[in-house]
Amino acid sequence: MSLNFNLYTNKAFGCMVLLSVLACSSSYAYQPLCSNQSHPNYCKTQYKTQVDQINKLYFTSNLVTNAPLRLLQDTQHMWHSRLKQCKSKNCFEQQFNLRAEDLNAYSALNQSLTQHFIKYHHGKISQPQTYLQIHQLDQNKMKIEGWMYRNPNASLDKLSFAFLAYLNNTDKTKVTNNETTCQYQFNYQKTLLVVTSTNHVAKQNCQRFTGIYRLYD
Repeated sequence: MSLNFNLYTNKAFGCMVLLSVLACSSSYAYQPLCSNQSHPNYCKTQYKTQVDQINKLYFTSNLVTNAPLRLLQDTQHMWHSRLKQCKSKNCFEQQFNLRAEDLNAYSALNQSLTQHFIKYHHGKISQPQTYLQIHQLDQNKMKIEGWMYRNPNASLDKLSFAFLAYLNNTDKTKVTNNETTCQYQFNYQKTLLVVTSTNHVAKQNCQRFTGIYRLYD
């Protein structure tokens, strides 16, 4: 009798723990796609499989990732705004696939060695949306990659402007984007990253990644 009671108690306790985890996670939760049919273009039956997949991946990533949960929430909002701009089946499918890749990465990869930055302007996420990641590859080497998102209706190779740089820890303030050879000054300030271009006069496109970024930690 005592053993049965203990088993029952342990099961009940386990259920309470699980529910508390889900409840805590829900405070960060993004409203599932198509939960209120607010945007029927991608809520049509033909996209049900993709919508269900994104909802499941987003819920799972909130439970298992060690990335900041606010990052998942804000990137989901950012992606959702791009999804709503789609005007074709190809665009919708492209956006679903890209977000699925991102959510799988948040769930599967160790994010503790990565710093995430999103560009802000006047207290809001800037437009166009711009996102930087700084990866610590090893004790002495870092990788910086980023994206400035463009019109989601464009072809896959034109969806974003890319940022890619490799540098060592001895001087992580002088950064060259390998994609464009644009040179930047990175000024790290606690929860902010201020990016300025050192050759913006000669190359106007070098201003794309300049600005103030918020650190997600």
